Amino acid sequence: MAVSGVTGTSSAAAAYSSGAKIADNFQTFLQLLTTQLQNQNPLDPLDTNQFTQQLVQFAGVEQQIATNATLSALLTAMDSSRLTGAVDFIGKRIVAEGATTVLDEQSAVWNINVGDDAPQTTVVVYDAAGNEVYAQDIALAEGDNVYAWQGKSSDGQVMPDGFYTLQVIARDAQGRAVSAKTDIQGVVTGIELEDGQPVLKIGDTIRVKLANIKSVVNQSAAGGDDS
Repeated sequence: MAVSGVTGTSSAAAAYSSGAKIADNFQTFLQLLTTQLQNQNPLDPLDTNQFTQQLVQFAGVEQQIATNATLSALLTAMDSSRLTGAVDFIGKRIVAEGATTVLDEQSAVWNINVGDDAPQTTVVVYDAAGNEVYAQDIALAEGDNVYAWQGKSSDGQVMPDGFYTLQVIARDAQGRAVSAKTDIQGVVTGIELEDGQPVLKIGDTIRVKLANIKSVVNQSAAGGDDS
């Protein structure tokens, strides 16, 4: 799977837009103040206290513009730092919370964690359109289990590579419901910025937040023990 790279919009853009708006208001204020001084009545000049207050406001707006410019620069630096740190994930296989993963070369793998032994478990695979393509009855032991699907439908048809979602209906020996959570596996193909935070891409559709990652494995690591 080809690496798609790094994309995103900087959170500094919002600060820049805000600063530009303040700067525009600053120029308008300056024009109004200059016009007021040029057209004041010589017999009734502008009150000194009022003029002083306007100058204080003038200085305050100027300071706010400078502060916004500094903030914009800091946000840009932070975005670059986040992206730089996340780039190391590209090309590595991650395990993260989720139920939708990629079928690639007739292989899709999920991790299933159940709260108790679940010998009467049914797993159902759905395609990207929400159609059921495969179902199987399996037995799961308490804790983490790996489920691998070879990309064939229930009637033996080979399914095309793409995105598939796993539903787990776990039950114990008495048929009572058992809690089940799914994790996905996939190779990181790129990174995007969403609200200033890096989000890892698996393929073109799946997005994984850094907080949802449970483990990272080098693709080239034999046995998958590098993280």
